[in-house]
Amino acid sequence: MKEAGKQNKMFENPLLELIATSGPKMMITYHLILISTVFYFGYHEFKRDLSTTGIIGLFVLGMLVWTISEYLLHRYLFHWVNESKFVQKFHYALHGYHHNNPNDANRLFMPPVPATIFIAFLMGFFYLLMGKYVLIFFPGFELGYLMYSFMHYSMHTRKAPKGLEKLWHHHIMHHYKTPDKAYGVSSRLWDRIFRTMPE
Repeated sequence: MKEAGKQNKMFENPLLELIATSGPKMMITYHLILISTVFYFGYHEFKRDLSTTGIIGLFVLGMLVWTISEYLLHRYLFHWVNESKFVQKFHYALHGYHHNNPNDANRLFMPPVPATIFIAFLMGFFYLLMGKYVLIFFPGFELGYLMYSFMHYSMHTRKAPKGLEKLWHHHIMHHYKTPDKAYGVSSRLWDRIFRTMPE
């Protein structure tokens, strides 16, 4: 295992290398600004049409939907590999590098440029499903993502807090023993449901 926090080169191109790095302070700030801004507009859009309970419920629903999205994205997109050279390069940039260098602390958060692209795509997808209600739902979804990201960062840089040892071990199993199982990071629920729990 490589030393925790050690950074390796991901790209030869210096510009790509620069935009492929991130850290917790930068990305936590980025996501909190995004969550607050979208929720602000959503609250003012629906404060007359939705009760406080309705607004909170929609926000919490977004957080819950994140948990299954995390599992599905990790299992089917982040581990999508075939013979295509393009797909192989895409996989390496998206997730393959992380498996090769799991303790590179400068790449444990998705950097701003790809994060913005993913956020725009996902918000557009949810807008097609629920219209303007996405302004309340998506900040919850984003908060779920931020909690997942911080937890994932902590798994690779810190010892497990008391009570979370099994969850930490679950992710370490994914990296070092069963890469085709244990796709959940912030929760083991969906691995249980879809039968991808490591033995």
